[in-house]
Amino acid sequence: MNPKISILAPSFNHEKFVGFFIESVLAQTFSDFECIIVDDCSSDRNVEEIQKYKDARIKLVRQPYNQGINASLNTAFENASGEYLVFCATDDMLKSNALEVLYSALEKNPDAKVIYPRLVQIDKDNQISKQIGFLKNIKKQTREEMLHHLFMRGNCLTSPGMSLKKQDFKEILYPLDMSLVNLQDVQMHIKLLLAGEIILLDDALILYRFDASTSNISTKTLTTAKREEVEKYKLLDTFLEIKHIAGGGLELLTQIFSREINTYSIKPRLETIKYFLGRMALLSPEESHRVWGYRQIMESYSTKEGAKKLKELYNFEFKDYLKLIEATLEFKTMYKYKKYKRAFNVALVVLLCLLFVIIFLLVKG
Repeated sequence: MNPKISILAPSFNHEKFVGFFIESVLAQTFSDFECIIVDDCSSDRNVEEIQKYKDARIKLVRQPYNQGINASLNTAFENASGEYLVFCATDDMLKSNALEVLYSALEKNPDAKVIYPRLVQIDKDNQISKQIGFLKNIKKQTREEMLHHLFMRGNCLTSPGMSLKKQDFKEILYPLDMSLVNLQDVQMHIKLLLAGEIILLDDALILYRFDASTSNISTKTLTTAKREEVEKYKLLDTFLEIKHIAGGGLELLTQIFSREINTYSIKPRLETIKYFLGRMALLSPEESHRVWGYRQIMESYSTKEGAKKLKELYNFEFKDYLKLIEATLEFKTMYKYKKYKRAFNVALVVLLCLLFVIIFLLVKG
C-alpha cells in the first residue's frame, strides 16, 4: 500500500548533517511516509551516512552524475509513490509534528496548490541563528499581491517544507528546469501561484540550515549575485505562461497589476501579453526586470504586423518606442542620487560633530 506522503530530499555533500535530517524524519508523529533521498554524486561520505539507517521508509537513489537540485527533485518525484509530496533538503530538519500538521493542512485544503510552513533558521551546530539574514517571516498576502511582488521585486516565499499533491506537481511543475540554480524554487512559486491559491501556515515546522561562512550556492557572493541576475531573465519568462490560463489570464493580470493599469491605462490583451508584461516590468525598481521588460517590447515591435497591432491597440508608435530606454535607466539614476544624498548627510553630521568638539575645546581653553 502506498504511503500518504513522499518526502523529496535532494542531497549533496551533507555528510555532517544528513544524519540529523534522517533522525528528524524517523521521529515524526505521522508515520505513513517514505523519504526519498537523492544523492547527487557527493564527494564526501554522504552516502555512507545515509546507508547507516536501515528503516525501509528511507530510500536512497544515487544520480549517475552530478546534475543539480532540480534534477534531484525530478528523480525523487519519479521514484515517489505518495499521494502528497513534501520538499526538504538533507541539511535541514523537521520538527517532530511537521508531517502531521502538513498532512492535516493538505487534507483540509483540497483546492490549494501548495502549502507553505514557516521556518526556523539554524546554524551549522543546530543552534537557532540570531543572525537570520534574509530569512524573515512570510508576510501573508493575497495570491495577486504575491505574484505582483515576485514580478516587480523578487522572491517572497520559502521552499523548505513546501507540500502539494503529487498530481499537481506532475501537471504544474514536472519536469523542473535543470538549468536554474539560485532561483529554481522561485520558478516553482510563480508556476504554483499562476495555477491557483496557496496556503501559508502559521506553524514553524522546518529547521532551515544556513551558514553564511560556508561556500554553497545560497551564500551571497559576487558569483551567486551574477548567477541570479542572469537567471532572472529566464525566471520572468515564466510569467508568459499566464496566457495558458483560461481566458488568457486577462482577469488575473488585471488583478495583479490593478494599480499600474489605473495609473497608466495600459490594459492586458490576449494578442499582446509580451508587450503588456514588458510595460509592467519597466515600472520595477529592479534593473534586470526592466531590461527584461524592454526586451519583451522589442520582440513585440520587431515585425510590421507587431508594430501595427501595437498602434491599433495602444496607439504605440516608433517615437514612443524610442523613449522607453529611458525607463530602464530611471530607477538606477534615482538610486545613485539617494546613495549620494545619504553619504552627504552622513558627512554633514560628522562635520558638525567635529565643529562642536572644536568649539567646546576653544571655550574650555
